[in-house]
Amino acid sequence: MQLIIFDLEWNIGYQPKTFDYHGAEQTLRGEIIQIGAVKVDGAGQVLDRFSITMRPRIFRKLQHRIAKVTGMTQRQLDEGVPIREGLGRFLAWCGRDAALAEWGLDDVPVLKQNLYLNGYDEAWPHRWYDLQQVFLAQRPRGEGEGMTLESVVARLGLPMDEAFHDALSDAVYTAAVCRCIDLAAGIAAYPDPAEQLRRAACPEPGEYAGFEVFGPTLLREAWRDDPAMQALACPQCGAPLQPDAEDLWLKRGSNGYYSLLRCPRHGAWFARFKLARPDGLHWQAARVYEKPTDAQLERWAKEKRLYFQRLKKRAEAEAAAQGQGAEQGDTKE
Repeated sequence: MQLIIFDLEWNIGYQPKTFDYHGAEQTLRGEIIQIGAVKVDGAGQVLDRFSITMRPRIFRKLQHRIAKVTGMTQRQLDEGVPIREGLGRFLAWCGRDAALAEWGLDDVPVLKQNLYLNGYDEAWPHRWYDLQQVFLAQRPRGEGEGMTLESVVARLGLPMDEAFHDALSDAVYTAAVCRCIDLAAGIAAYPDPAEQLRRAACPEPGEYAGFEVFGPTLLREAWRDDPAMQALACPQCGAPLQPDAEDLWLKRGSNGYYSLLRCPRHGAWFARFKLARPDGLHWQAARVYEKPTDAQLERWAKEKRLYFQRLKKRAEAEAAAQGQGAEQGDTKE
């Protein structure tokens, strides 16, 4: 087994930057200014290294918070190789069939966005792994233990000779952490994207049925409009599930939605959607049904009541604001 452990540092602007991705507006997460990577074997031993600093073309001024975290200067940024050239060097060093890994899952979406904006194939890499997840599967987190790379390195008692938030140093530190676990076994057991969505959509405990994954799609809200996703049927008999009068979907977490529906024969079901955009460009939606407990039905009723209370207060506040505006207009006249 050979794996490329990589880390990115990226610059951001003082204002958000959007770009067109095949007709869908995307927000640029950051423009890469530094790449550090190491090739490792199944035991985490370093076989080769890569490091480059790149000159951005969109966010050319080093943002002050990025400068503080990375220790980089504007001069270093200006002296970097052009970003397109730097990305090309990284691609050549990795190879087209490379499997990439990082601490967390923040860098791959940034990498793919930058590849696309610089004319490279953003479908690469085709395989990537979250080494934080691999680590936790073998060494569960203790109460109060942080999971930043620096905190884990310190907890393991590993040498801390280089500064963190330097791309190559962070890649080397990540490799050192991986030598404290069975890296090859962790990669072999790593869940595929569908299984990751299943775990996110079906937290224990719960009685779930009919799990299905849809996508990829460019639009986050496709789950609301796609006829296939909204063909909600009882997982026991296949009869169409009927929403209540309001046909309400409540939010659950940052990327989850659920609604209470009923089958004439088998009673109440929650229909749940869990959304994910692992590559930073395309959305996937997992749909699953859950048989609600009495406690969950009580919670649903409470959340529904609070939702409509919020809507009422918002409408009253808007009406009051409009009334004040009308009064001020009358006064001026």
